[in-house]
Amino acid sequence: MLGAAGALPAQSYVAPGDTFPPPSARAETASRDSVPPLPGKPVFSRGDLVALAAFTAGTAALIPFDERLADWMRSDSRQNVTALRSGATVFRLLADPGAIAIATGMYAAGRLARRPGTADAGLHATEAIVVSGAVTGFLKLATGRARPYLSSPTKPSEFPPGVAEFRPWRGRGGYTSFPSGHTTAAFAAAAALSSELRRSRPGTARWASPVLYGTATLGGLSRMYDNKHWATDVAAGAAIGTLAGWKIVGLQHDRPQSRLDRWLLRTSAAPARGGGMLLLWTVRTP
Repeated sequence: MLGAAGALPAQSYVAPGDTFPPPSARAETASRDSVPPLPGKPVFSRGDLVALAAFTAGTAALIPFDERLADWMRSDSRQNVTALRSGATVFRLLADPGAIAIATGMYAAGRLARRPGTADAGLHATEAIVVSGAVTGFLKLATGRARPYLSSPTKPSEFPPGVAEFRPWRGRGGYTSFPSGHTTAAFAAAAALSSELRRSRPGTARWASPVLYGTATLGGLSRMYDNKHWATDVAAGAAIGTLAGWKIVGLQHDRPQSRLDRWLLRTSAAPARGGGMLLLWTVRTP
């Protein structure tokens, strides 16, 4: 059975046979809803601009190595190694759709198990993936960069007749190389989850953060190994995803009254008598 109930000003209604969440859960939701936003804090800080400049400079520094790294990845001595090919497939899938599956799964599990910290981390990781994906999608269209497999098989720096390296504002098909979407998603999830862990479980973050970022890095390298992206595509995707993850977590915790968080984090789940699950949203009324 699936039902819904809302908190009313003077009384609450619960369908017969259903189990309403305990007072502690209702108190937790009310406390979270009553936290006022922090006024006057800027959305972007000087540190954000420094980080953006550093990521941009790092990506630009890789430009002279794009063709060389692509040629190194294409070599038969690496492409014919079964372990490398299998590993590339695993980490590609972990990056996308793995990142969004893990993030949304954490949110759902947190809601069902009444673990607000898990739901919070999953929601913010999902938001980071969506926001960074929008930025990456726009840049793919705007730059229209050709993927490495469109270049000469023997010399990545050269393109066959009729194939341009860039087709600005015509980023479709093979012209959607910059930035890497898989890498963006992987780093957005890694940065958001790592930031959440540093706030709630610093001890766990010490070992979990390297695992998260390391997995995201291997996801980006897998796209180079598969001849789908240049090194600068991967670097740019990592930068966009990381910055989005950091900012989403920071902003959502500094401004706990964000509309999306208010709606999604106030849900509760409880078992219904006779089987099934009761989903509830707490609604504040005047």
